[in-house]
Amino acid sequence: MNRLMLLAAAAALAAVPAAAETPRGGTISTVLSADIRSINPGVDRDGATDIVHQHIVEGLVGFREDLEVGPMLAERWDLSDDGRTYTFHLRRGVKFQNGATMTSAEVKWSWDRLMDPATKWRCRDVYTGDNGLKVESVTAPDADTVVYVLDRPSAGFLYNLARMDCGGTPALHPSSVKPDGSWDKPVGTGPFILSDWRPGQYIELTRFDGYTPRDDAMSGYIGRKEVFVDKVRFNIMPDAAAKLTALQAGALDTAPLESQDRIQIQDNPDFAVQSSITPGWEAMILHSEDPVLQDKRVRQAIVMALDRAAIAEAVTFGGSKFSATPVPEFSPYHSQAQTDALPYDPEKAKALLAEAGYKGQRIVLTANKRYAEMYDCGVLMQDMLRSVGLNVELEVLEWTAQLDAYQTGKFQTQSFSYSPRLDPLGQWERIIGPQPRKIWKDPRAIDLLAQANATTDRAQMQAVLDQIGRLFTEEAPAASLYLHASDYAVAKRIQGFKVWPADAPRYWNVWVTK
Repeated sequence: MNRLMLLAAAAALAAVPAAAETPRGGTISTVLSADIRSINPGVDRDGATDIVHQHIVEGLVGFREDLEVGPMLAERWDLSDDGRTYTFHLRRGVKFQNGATMTSAEVKWSWDRLMDPATKWRCRDVYTGDNGLKVESVTAPDADTVVYVLDRPSAGFLYNLARMDCGGTPALHPSSVKPDGSWDKPVGTGPFILSDWRPGQYIELTRFDGYTPRDDAMSGYIGRKEVFVDKVRFNIMPDAAAKLTALQAGALDTAPLESQDRIQIQDNPDFAVQSSITPGWEAMILHSEDPVLQDKRVRQAIVMALDRAAIAEAVTFGGSKFSATPVPEFSPYHSQAQTDALPYDPEKAKALLAEAGYKGQRIVLTANKRYAEMYDCGVLMQDMLRSVGLNVELEVLEWTAQLDAYQTGKFQTQSFSYSPRLDPLGQWERIIGPQPRKIWKDPRAIDLLAQANATTDRAQMQAVLDQIGRLFTEEAPAASLYLHASDYAVAKRIQGFKVWPADAPRYWNVWVTK
């Protein structure tokens, strides 16, 4: 461990006082802008759902604060010389929320259930060979060991195991399903138990008193997790104004802030505002197989008609700036290829449309009002696109309807937000692939992503990711706008809370002062 890592670990330990000194008890009241979609981790999910699930379930590995991967339910792992076999050595004494002790049998059962097509796990296709990676076998040679054998070396394997949108590849107890095999409720190893869900009202989590913490310092989603509060209640408040009113009235202890609300809360002496840039991505996504949009010149014209820097500045009130690609500046894989972009050039956009023979065909831009930034971006983009002669109609749907359209690929264009993908490959995997929800089905992009995933050489991966960045600019499958800032209001009575690039609040190692 280098000096910087040692200093970071010491700082993380210092942030949490000794257990005997830390106040215990109380309820933290927080908020989600949308209700969760289900209680089935990694299956029927969105960003809000992932936040709740990551308090209940854990996987073999997880993301650290620096967005690298570290052990969670695994004590450690070994990698074979050929890069294909991962041997995970499990922590002993870990308890499920029903009191049963975790063994390799439950880890393997969980994997087999997730990979069953009937489960409809979001991330099953990652491991079937369709995207350049195949898990050939998972075995449990003894109670404390799980062995994954891949068909080839994979730079993204551990990252994918840790992915939040995959539920963190959770280890679940078989009692999570009913006797007929249908889903019941999550029985995981996490520090909180799902105690109540009243759809449209709130989700309540209760401290799991039998939780088995790690000994090492908390970092991101791994390390020591200790729950000091009795409960956390996630109130469902789609209306941003109602959320702000509740926050200022003292009814909420923490809350994610809309960009415009950050300005108001900064002057409130009862709250602190914490901010962090994240890999969460705001973009206008384009269905490249649409009859109008399949011409690259039309897509390029759309991108060049948008003053993306001005949109970022206006919509986020200066909290974010234009990003040419989904790769954040703080990523070790950010380079000039992720900085270069098609310029803002309305006249060139008009010329491209004329060259492509565009005759005023209608283009539907879908947005929603549940997430204000998506709607605000949509309004600004519609105006800019119309100014160059594009016949753009803004369609406002309920968020669930817009998300369903995205998942099935049944749309022309959308003002869309992607929840953070913390790994360098995942920042592109969100849009590259043959699945209906992937907007970039270009075989060249798919092949490049497979190449990046197949190497563990840093320089080779950088070179391939640079090629992807340049191809993204040329083919214009989306108009990249900006990367989200995670802004949270935190009441002064709440201690230990910390935002991080995952844009996901964590309520372990957080306490309420008296």
